[in-house]
Amino acid sequence: MSAQQKTVSRTITALSIFVTLLSLSASPVFAQAESDAYADKVTGDWAGVRTNLEESGVTVEAVYKADVINNVSGGIERSARYLDNLDLIFTFDGDKIADMKGLSATVHLLNNFGGRPDADLVGSAQGITNIETPDSTGKVFQAFLQQNLAEDRISLLAGLYAVDSEFYITDASGLFMHSTYGIGTDIAQSGKNGPSIFPFTSVAGRVRVHPTENTYIQAAIADGVPGNPDHLRGTRIDFEKNDGVLMIGEAGYAPEGGKIGVGAWSYSEKFDHQTKAGVKERSQGAYLLGEKQLYTEAEGQGLTGFARFGMADGSVNQFDYAWSSGLVYAGLFNGRDDGALGFAVHGAHNGKAFRQSANAAGASADHAETGFELTYSDKLTPWLSVQPDIQYIMNPGTDKTLKDALVIGTRFTVDF
Repeated sequence: MSAQQKTVSRTITALSIFVTLLSLSASPVFAQAESDAYADKVTGDWAGVRTNLEESGVTVEAVYKADVINNVSGGIERSARYLDNLDLIFTFDGDKIADMKGLSATVHLLNNFGGRPDADLVGSAQGITNIETPDSTGKVFQAFLQQNLAEDRISLLAGLYAVDSEFYITDASGLFMHSTYGIGTDIAQSGKNGPSIFPFTSVAGRVRVHPTENTYIQAAIADGVPGNPDHLRGTRIDFEKNDGVLMIGEAGYAPEGGKIGVGAWSYSEKFDHQTKAGVKERSQGAYLLGEKQLYTEAEGQGLTGFARFGMADGSVNQFDYAWSSGLVYAGLFNGRDDGALGFAVHGAHNGKAFRQSANAAGASADHAETGFELTYSDKLTPWLSVQPDIQYIMNPGTDKTLKDALVIGTRFTVDF
């Protein structure tokens, strides 16, 4: 057994022991956590400190996610990786703190550590897990002020902001581990360092209006190059001359149990054409999204379906369109109301210009990458969730030399 295999084996063993220990809810420490108002937090109410802070206008959230990902066939290499993600979020209520109605502030700290299962093992062009990052680092991920007006029908936001927290999202798709079920691949691929999404964010402004109870219109403008592409660690806010801005807008109808929306995005700066030397074109696109609760068993339980489709300018981006759809059943099994079973399919299509460029360079580019994901998430305790996950990636990276990949993983989530 190699040193790397020994490390993976030890990691999996350690995680198994960790989960077993956390599941022993009879422990006095865990019993205390489950007996107070914060039973869904492993650290409980901090002897009343947490309640006092919230009453004073300060809310603290801490969520730890750990993924063990094993590529069992195909892709680049058969092996396993461990990676984790820690979110620490502070929310400040301006009304309680300073009698400023509708004002709030959010500071979101982020730390990522561990391997890169997609980059090292699979070679997918869309990712495998939504917590994979290019490098291990801690940072201030978001830090913004938000002012709500007109009984929350108008919302203004400014600061360090992740566009994928509010744009191009559906609730049901959030169950899945694959990256594309967050914001669509069509926009995620864009920009010099991606758009302002995980794991790199930029300074932005956002306005959101609810003309009626069930309709919304929102728009945002963000620095066109989040972070610094040459320095991937830590928080970096750089305003360079040629950064330009990313503009995105979305409008939709969101009644209870459903949502339908349409959006568009564009960069002010132009990018190099894939095949025409010296020619620059705009990077822009549009998308549609929808979700609907198809069957209701009880409150918060039932079957929900979602679908998203997005297009991007293929002259400057690899993919000219991408899509995803899936079904999620919450509370499928008797006595497991917190459990959710999901199956989803996604794909991304190479633009003509990218294929021509790849062929000219002697590469072997197929037309598209397609993936399937089957996942189930459930709580072992009020604060510990376990999520086994299976993915099958066809044409990883649209590279004809790579065989289809079968990926098996497990996510552990602890709410502190």
